[in-house]
Amino acid sequence: MTLIRSTDHLITWRSSVLGQTIALVPTMGALHSGHIALIKHAAQQCDVVVVSVFVNAMQFGKSSDFDQYPRSLDTDHAASIAAGATIVFAPSAADMFPANFDNYITPSTVADDFEGASRPGHFAGVVTVVNRLFDLVEPHIAIFGAKDYQQVVVIRDMTRALHPSIEIQRVETIRDTDGLALSSRNARLSPSARKSAKVIADALSRLHSVFQTGQVDSSVLKQTAHDVLQTQPDLTIEYLEIVDSETLKRQDQASQNASVVLFAGIIDEVRLIDNIELQKGSTDVDRHHFDLPDTER
Repeated sequence: MTLIRSTDHLITWRSSVLGQTIALVPTMGALHSGHIALIKHAAQQCDVVVVSVFVNAMQFGKSSDFDQYPRSLDTDHAASIAAGATIVFAPSAADMFPANFDNYITPSTVADDFEGASRPGHFAGVVTVVNRLFDLVEPHIAIFGAKDYQQVVVIRDMTRALHPSIEIQRVETIRDTDGLALSSRNARLSPSARKSAKVIADALSRLHSVFQTGQVDSSVLKQTAHDVLQTQPDLTIEYLEIVDSETLKRQDQASQNASVVLFAGIIDEVRLIDNIELQKGSTDVDRHHFDLPDTER
């Protein structure tokens, strides 16, 4: 049995793997190569890998976004097992959050800005569902993608407070050949918008290159990225900020290995996020490219 659909069955299964190390990869399904990289990484870390597939309504501001989110459990299950998962846990909403559920979690203040400001209630939904998964799966390690940088920091804070024995691991963003960060949302881009969206990675890469020359003034660095982004008039910039990599506080001056650039924008009515950590040498914009079939672009 590699597909578990209820919390009761998961609890029974969990009792059968006592004494083994367990990695959890939480997802909302619609898996792409980025998710597969997380699962493969998990399989290298622990004896047992649990991939959760649950589209969490609490993370969506608009019911239409929740309704339109792609669902492909059969494909996700097969891909997860092929990548090294032991089981896929895909519960119903009623099972995850029964009528008597009352363990709603408030995120730390690192959730207040950026995605938290743009999507009120989003991170409360994230930490609530992740906390629920941690209670059920009892993993030793939980693995998340670096593309959702703020989300990982928010989850890290929740974990330190409520599940200090669980290690949070962040895996570098997986990118398409032109640098665009892989995301389930990319499938909603028109062909022309998909080509235009590469400007996001181009801008972040340009900012990083200027930082590597010794420029640390955040206003100068951000303007460097804006100059590139503005070459695509169809892109609406929601935010572009240089922040402390731990606290996510805005920085007037960037610091090597202590700063990250956070970006969000809208193109073709699709909201895309990305980030880049400022460091010496190459970055994840330059690495981890996958040559995807046309059907995945």
